[in-house]
Amino acid sequence: MSAKRVQIELSTDEAACLNNALRREMQAAERQRGQSAWIGVDEYIRRLEACVQAVAKAFEKAIRT
Repeated sequence: MSAKRVQIELSTDEAACLNNALRREMQAAERQRGQSAWIGVDEYIRRLEACVQAVAKAFEKAIRT
C-alpha cells in the first residue's frame, strides 16, 4: 500500500476527539492480538500509534501558538 500525505484542518476540540477515538480503536485492536480472525493486527496497531502521535503533535503545536 502506497502512503500519500493527507492534510486536514481540525479545531482543537475536533483534534482531541479524533485523538480519543484513535486511542480507543488502538485499545480495541490490542485486545484482539493473538486471535486468528485479526490477521495483520500488529501492523494495524502500529499505524494507529503513528496516527495518534501525529494528531497529538499537531494538537500540541496548535495550543502553543
